[in-house]
Amino acid sequence: MKRHIKNLDTFRAIAAIVVMIGHIELFRLQKFGSEFFYFMPSGHTAVMLFFVISGFLITYLLTQEKERYGQISLKAFYLRRIFRIWPVYYLVLLISAFFIDSLSWSNVLYAVTILPNVSHSIGCGWSGSPQIWSIGVENLFYIFFPFVIMFIREERIPMLLILFIVCYALLPHFIAFINIRTWQNETLEMINNSFFYNNKFDSLAIGCLIGYLYAKNHTWLKYLYNRYVFFVCLFVSIVCWFGNIETKHFNDEFMSVLFAVVILNVCTNNNLKINIENSVTKFLGKISYGIYMYHWIVLLFTFKYLPIKNDILSTTLLYIFVLLTTILIAWLSYNTFEKYFLNIKKQFER
Repeated sequence: MKRHIKNLDTFRAIAAIVVMIGHIELFRLQKFGSEFFYFMPSGHTAVMLFFVISGFLITYLLTQEKERYGQISLKAFYLRRIFRIWPVYYLVLLISAFFIDSLSWSNVLYAVTILPNVSHSIGCGWSGSPQIWSIGVENLFYIFFPFVIMFIREERIPMLLILFIVCYALLPHFIAFINIRTWQNETLEMINNSFFYNNKFDSLAIGCLIGYLYAKNHTWLKYLYNRYVFFVCLFVSIVCWFGNIETKHFNDEFMSVLFAVVILNVCTNNNLKINIENSVTKFLGKISYGIYMYHWIVLLFTFKYLPIKNDILSTTLLYIFVLLTTILIAWLSYNTFEKYFLNIKKQFER
C-alpha cells in the first residue's frame, strides 16, 4: 500500500511555517501593540490546511486497507494514531506546564484526556501551548470516523460526507437563530461561536471526501481533475489566504474546499505533472508535527528570557532565532524521541 503521496510534505511545511510566523506576530502584538508584517496569511487558516491534509491521507489509507484486506483493523488504526500523536503531545504538555502560572483541575483534565479543544472552546485552554486544540479536534474526529468506512455502503459515503459537511457548517447558525429568538442567552452564544470555530470537523470531513474519491478512483474525479478548476482554486486560495480576504460566513469551509481541490490535483493528478517537492520542503514536512507542537514553547522562552526590542534588527533576529530553534528542536525530537515510537508504529502498518 502506498503510504507516501508526492507533494504532501510541501503542504505540511507551508502550514507549519505559516502557523509559527503567525504566532510570532501574535507575541509581538501582545508585547509591543504592533505587528512587523501587516499582511500575513492566517495561521488559523493554515490549521484548516492541516485538517484537509490529515483527512485526505487517513481516509485514503483506511479505504485502501479495506480494499486490500476486506476490513479495517481498528486496533491497528488507533495504535498507529497513538504512537504518532501521543508521545510528543504529552511531552509538550509536561514542558509547557512550567510556563503556566496557575492550573485548574478541569484545565489539566481536559488536556490530559486529549480534549484541549473542548477547554479551548470554553475559554480555559492550555495557555502553555494553546495550539494543541487542533490535536484534540483530530483525536475526537478519528475515534468515530473509521466506522464510516467500515459500515457505510461505499456508494453512500461521498454523499454522507457532503451531508455532514453542510449540516455541521450550518448548525452554529441554526443554534444562533433559535437562541436570538428565544432564550437570548449570551453564554450559549459565546459557547456556540467558540465551539464551532475551534472544532472544525467539517474541514476534516472535506479532506476525508477527497481522500475517499482518490482511493476509489471515483467518477467524480473527472470534474475535479480539471486544469481550469485547479488553477481557479489555486489562484483564489492564494489571493484570499495571503491577502487576508475572508468571507463573512463559512470562510474556513470555503478555504478548506479550495485547499482540497488544490491538494487533490497537485498530489494525485498525473496529467498535470506538478512537482513542488524539494529537499527543504520534504525535510520541513517530515518534522512539521514537531514544528507545530514545539514552537509555542520556544516563543514563551524567547519572550520571557531574551531581550526583544521593537525594531527591524531585533525583529529579524527574533525570526531567525525562533525559526531555527524550533526547526532544530523538531529535528532532534523526530530523530530521537519520536523515531522510537515511530518504529513501534510501523509494526501496526498494513
